[in-house]
Amino acid sequence: MKTKKAIFLGVALLLMISFMFPVGCTEEAVTPASTEFKTYSKYGFSFEYPKTFSVTEMGLLENEAKESSGIVQVGVENDEIQMFQIAWMKMMPSVWELDDDLQGSLEDSFAGMETTEGISSFEIGELVESTKAGHQMIYQYYTMTSTEGDKVYGIVSVFYCDKSQNFLQLMTISNTISSKQDVLEDFQNYLDSFVCH
Repeated sequence: MKTKKAIFLGVALLLMISFMFPVGCTEEAVTPASTEFKTYSKYGFSFEYPKTFSVTEMGLLENEAKESSGIVQVGVENDEIQMFQIAWMKMMPSVWELDDDLQGSLEDSFAGMETTEGISSFEIGELVESTKAGHQMIYQYYTMTSTEGDKVYGIVSVFYCDKSQNFLQLMTISNTISSKQDVLEDFQNYLDSFVCH
């Protein structure tokens, strides 16, 4: 039986995939070195993002984003896809088993991504253990190829913030980078500014 956390992450990742290969967008991609930033602060966390990126809030377990759960995506889409997504779900510490829940949720999420329509291949890198502000965090690299041959690269991470009691998933996706180092730098730029309250 799938846990609520596994379903949560699977839904969040599938929503991200549905926005991966857009058509008809006209926004310009931003060069990170020349970027000015805005701060998003809501739902028990905050982070910085390029000011020319658009922000979209969506429901996860409900129709719209709420304190209890939701998804926030920031990004620009045209021929270049650059996106960052945060999904969250409020969870009491008493139902949280850190090691099993983190790894199991990440594995279930990737399993859902691999079977998504429109994806011809999906590769996952090694599991990396890290921390974020004293919280245990795990993440994995991935490469996805659409049936049209478009490739995107990114990282999916999960951790539990005991301050806000949010189970969090952070994900990057880009078709402008391909080396493991560049993917990590892209992810790290968002992670460095991310704060759970």
